[in-house]
Parts: sequence; C-alpha cells; structure tokens
Amino acid sequence: MNDERVRMEARGGIRVLTLNRPDKLNAADLPMQRSLVECWQLIEEDDQARAVVLAGAGRAFCAGGDLSLVRELDAGNETLQQELSLIHRRLLTSMLETDLPVIAAVKGAAVGFGAELLALCDVVIMAEGAFLSDPHVTYGLRPSPACQLVWPHLTSVAVAKELLMSGRRVEASEALRLGLINRISARGEELTEALRLAAELAALPVSGMVAVKRAFNRPLVEQARRDGFG
Repeated sequence: MNDERVRMEARGGIRVLTLNRPDKLNAADLPMQRSLVECWQLIEEDDQARAVVLAGAGRAFCAGGDLSLVRELDAGNETLQQELSLIHRRLLTSMLETDLPVIAAVKGAAVGFGAELLALCDVVIMAEGAFLSDPHVTYGLRPSPACQLVWPHLTSVAVAKELLMSGRRVEASEALRLGLINRISARGEELTEALRLAAELAALPVSGMVAVKRAFNRPLVEQARRDGFG
C-alpha cells in the first residue's frame, strides 16, 4: 500500500489487514480510509483468499476518525464530506457483500470509525479491557452508517438508539451481553484467536459459507441502499 496506513499480509488463505497508525491509536485519517478501500478492492480480486482478519497495530484497534477530519467537517468542507461519504458506502458494501468470513481482533479502543468496522465484521473477538463506542452525537454529527444499520439487528432498536444517542463507552463484557461482539479473549490473545477461527472457517466448503453470508447480509445491503448508505 502507498504509505502503509493499512498493512495487508497473506497467511495462506487468510488476509490480515492491520490498521497501522499506532502512535495515533490508529485514528483513521483520510489516507488510512482510502487505503482500506484499496485493500478491500484487492481482496475482492484475490481468488486465493478464504478469510479476512482485521486488527490494529499497537495499543488500540481504532480510536475513531482523526480529529483533523472532524475540524474540517466542522469548517464546512463539503468536498471532504462527499469523499468520506463515498468511502463509507464503499466499505459498507464491500464488507457486507464479500463472501469471505471477516473476523475482527480488537484490543483497546474501537471508537467511531473503529466501531463501524466492527459492525461490518462477521465475528468480533474483543480482548479483556477493550471497549467500543460511537460518539458522533457528541460532535453534533450523525451516527456511523454501519452502526446505525447493523446494531439494531445485533441487539435491539431500543439499545442501539440509546447507545447512538449517548455515544457512551461499552466495555467488552457489556458488548458481549448486548450481542455486539462474539467472544472475549485474554489480553494479547485476540489476534491469535481470530487467526485460529479464520483458519477453521477458511477450511469449510466455500459454498456453505457463501450461503450463510448472503442469507444474513443481503437484507442489510438492500436496507443500506434504501437508506442511502450503500
């Protein structure tokens, strides 16, 4: 990738995407978001890929969108708003429409853009002490499209609305109880568990995986398009 904002590694049939701004807790600036879209395009063209693991370098998964983007949006930068909207739509459709199982390995913060990526994954493994939140409301911004779309299906409309209206932090134990994540791992073991699960899923017949993914995700993609997200 052009500046290694997102590292892509092949481990057999598993493609590991690592958000790579560890000094900024992987806050997603515009180059990172562009790189992530490019990575998904490469994966879609990769006939050897069988599963995807999404992780973050350093101490966090993703601390959200870079504050420079928030400042630009507050200043009324419509060109940036249009590009970010396009990026969100492309990521949403790419991640929901891929026939590959997508597993997230989460440590530390998964905030805003990070929480949105988790919502688009099939399985989320979160380390003890990690947390998620979508705090866009506290900046006067609309929620992350993927959280608004997917969270009501994972938990309930009432819970999703409360989380998006408050923007509050949801610790791993509560996220598991609410159905927003699948598993909690020991600290430092989240990537190992995600790779192990990815290998298990990658070994299954492709036709079965495709059937499951399309049955659950196609209605979400159709709703996203109706709501203007996809």
